Amino acid sequence: MSADLLLILDAGTSGVKCSVFDERCALVASTRADYPTDFPRPGWSEQSPDDVWAAACRGVRALLEKVSAARIACVGLSGTMNGCIPVDADGRALHPNIIHSDSRAVAELNEIRAAIAPDAFYRLTGNRLDNHYTLPKILWLRNNRPEVYAKARWFLNTKDYLYAHLTGAAGVTDYSDASLTIALDIARGDWARDLLRDLRLDADRMPRILCGHDVSGRLSAAAARLTGLPEGTPVAVGGGDGACSARGSGLHEPGSAYGCLGSSSWISQITDGPVIDEKARVFNYLDMDGRSCHCCGTIQCGGDALNWAVRNLMDRDTDIAAAEHLAQTVPPGAEGVFFLPTLMGERTPYWDPNTRGVLWGFSLYHTRAHIARAVYEGIAFALNNCAVAMKECGIPVQSLMLIGGGAQSRLWPDILAALTGVPTRVHSQPGEGTSLGAAIAAGVGMGMFDYHRAASFITARSEHPVRADWQAAYAALFPLYADIYGRMKPLFDRLAAL
Repeated sequence: MSADLLLILDAGTSGVKCSVFDERCALVASTRADYPTDFPRPGWSEQSPDDVWAAACRGVRALLEKVSAARIACVGLSGTMNGCIPVDADGRALHPNIIHSDSRAVAELNEIRAAIAPDAFYRLTGNRLDNHYTLPKILWLRNNRPEVYAKARWFLNTKDYLYAHLTGAAGVTDYSDASLTIALDIARGDWARDLLRDLRLDADRMPRILCGHDVSGRLSAAAARLTGLPEGTPVAVGGGDGACSARGSGLHEPGSAYGCLGSSSWISQITDGPVIDEKARVFNYLDMDGRSCHCCGTIQCGGDALNWAVRNLMDRDTDIAAAEHLAQTVPPGAEGVFFLPTLMGERTPYWDPNTRGVLWGFSLYHTRAHIARAVYEGIAFALNNCAVAMKECGIPVQSLMLIGGGAQSRLWPDILAALTGVPTRVHSQPGEGTSLGAAIAAGVGMGMFDYHRAASFITARSEHPVRADWQAAYAALFPLYADIYGRMKPLFDRLAAL
């Protein structure tokens, strides 16, 4: 029996999805093993790296009940980005992973600002200075957990921890995860050593950067016993979830973009190099190949805003499907009702933690159907802000593949097509985009195909042309939506001050 399948571990926010793909990236089987997130203090979000590893082992063993271990040609990896796992020289975690949603490292931003001006930082790293990224979290550990910091040999992200335990080779990451530590010189593709020196951080404690398709790692004997996979199975370095989702969406040339409609949501496109926005609205990270870049605009609440609205603004018998049906009964513009999905602050384009949600323009005439339509449109308007920022940077979106749970919607693809002015396509496996991208990287490493060839495997379940009547309506409505934030910001700031 030949080894012809790719086994992928995708460590997300709430669990590890374990999937097997064939040599044309078609899904063969999948399973999932969950783990908890701890919230020990307001603004803190932590996960046990060992819980993630244990879940990965459970998931692989369950998957091997469906697929022969002898057929696994390579193990590929993906995981959440922006985390911080301090590990010792043997790869053992010294502290819980301070995950992407954790916002504790606020004071540490001032340390970084003292070392480099914000605009210079953006040009250097391709990213805004923000407390959700890895670099300020490393400083937080030094300032608040000095005993942990002193013992740390490397600072890793989620999939890097899995790689260490699969192969026994700790201290390895890929270009995409390295980029979103915001400690990388994005133009050089190497750690920003001068910045790290100015912050009194040792660049040698940052992991070695390899391409995501590097398959030099081999499954250790210990990992083989825990997972049931053959010892010596190649292991690809893999990538952060954003980079994997892009490749899994079929992105392979500049101008091709994808939209992820998840809890948070974003639009991202592949570029030849970092896109430096004078207004610093978009951010950049390297692709797993170490050469291409991804330019991304993201909104803090996408699906989360919809879930909140259905739970709190609809009657108790209304679920997501019913809310969408209501929304479809109302014309574009919801007859004057607008919704800002800024329920947890906002990133692109405002990067403002003080923003709050807004439901505006309603009257005694309006019904829950108008509110439902406004919510769907408000989230799409917010995503269009990302596309507008890219266009103003000279990289207009030319095609848009949709993935994530929200891509199941029958309404969002049509709204987004009308707003962006380009047809949208819904991925044939919208929930598998991230795992599929990790499979592509692993397959490239194993010589099964190259990135360009792999993109041809990606298909759409539906295509949504631009509806001219909707496009005209939204062209008139979007500027009004975009003006609401500017009008409300003084009130947001006054409320935050209280």
